Amino acid sequence: MTSKIERDGLVSGTRPDLGAKILLTGADGFDGYEIVEYLGMVWGISVRAKDLGQDCFMGCKQLTGGELTSYSQMGYETRQRAIDDMLSMAKRQGANAIIKTGFDVEAMGQTAAAQVVAYGTAVVIKPIQNYVPEGAIGNILADIHDKIAEK
Repeated sequence: MTSKIERDGLVSGTRPDLGAKILLTGADGFDGYEIVEYLGMVWGISVRAKDLGQDCFMGCKQLTGGELTSYSQMGYETRQRAIDDMLSMAKRQGANAIIKTGFDVEAMGQTAAAQVVAYGTAVVIKPIQNYVPEGAIGNILADIHDKIAEK
């Protein structure tokens, strides 16, 4: 029988540099990276509305049922624009990541208008050298390795 691997040495390795990418998460950080600088809050705001014809058509669609695809599309576009604005603000501050991201969504008036605010904390992160995952991920990988070694 082959000896079992030392779990501390399992899947050790440095995470890749991000280059020009900006990572987003709703969590407090990223597995395998350390936060080296907090740059402050960033946000993006987008307000969108459908034209009166589309709004009237979607009102009729509510009577017959089904997905209001025009409204769904407006929601996707509004959220993406808010995210893009937030990413631009973070890039201007020199961030390569945004933590604790979230959204506020608000209907505006009696029309089919929506405001989306995307927000988070801009940070600079760097890979942790020789990082080893802890907890469940590390244990699962160790168990897989042990089973392979037994064969």
